[in-house]
Amino acid sequence: MNKRLLSLAVIGSMLLMAGVASAGIPDDTTSTASSAGGVVMITPSGAGASLASAGATVTVTVLDVGSLPVANYPFQDIWLDDTGDAAISLCQGGSAADANTNASGVTTIGGVISGGGFTQNTQVWIAGTPLAAAMTGTSPALNSPDIDGSLGVDIVDFGTFGADFGSTQFRSDLVFDGVVDISDFGTFGTSFGQVCP
Repeated sequence: MNKRLLSLAVIGSMLLMAGVASAGIPDDTTSTASSAGGVVMITPSGAGASLASAGATVTVTVLDVGSLPVANYPFQDIWLDDTGDAAISLCQGGSAADANTNASGVTTIGGVISGGGFTQNTQVWIAGTPLAAAMTGTSPALNSPDIDGSLGVDIVDFGTFGADFGSTQFRSDLVFDGVVDISDFGTFGTSFGQVCP
């Protein structure tokens, strides 16, 4: 009888320790992100609009495997990126969260993004892992005068932009009015030569 009680006590202790061991470690299946969406032009130098100014702030709730908040999680380990298809190239720290998570495990991503490329589907990443659940609401769409995502606005991008002129290509519609026209050309021109800081 004592062996049976001892076995139950050991198993119970192991289960308790497993729960304690995972406390405070972000879980990609319980953590969530939400946004109202919008289109934001990004540039390698960070001279584009902020997510907040476009009404596209992303709210991230970092939870552990037990769905408990992970407080004070470093902002550098939470960022907005593409869905893993390499459509966006980011400069160092280019889309990190605005601050460490609060006591409820919540932070926002609302600043400017330093990078290039284009995508209409973004994803929140935590410590190099994308969140398993899709973003609630609409994920922000990103485009850039650095169309090829080389982290520099150069002659290659100009050629692509020129080929798109007069079309409805999202990648070159930098002011997002539905057509690639002279207003987009002006925006492209002021960004020419920009690189990561």
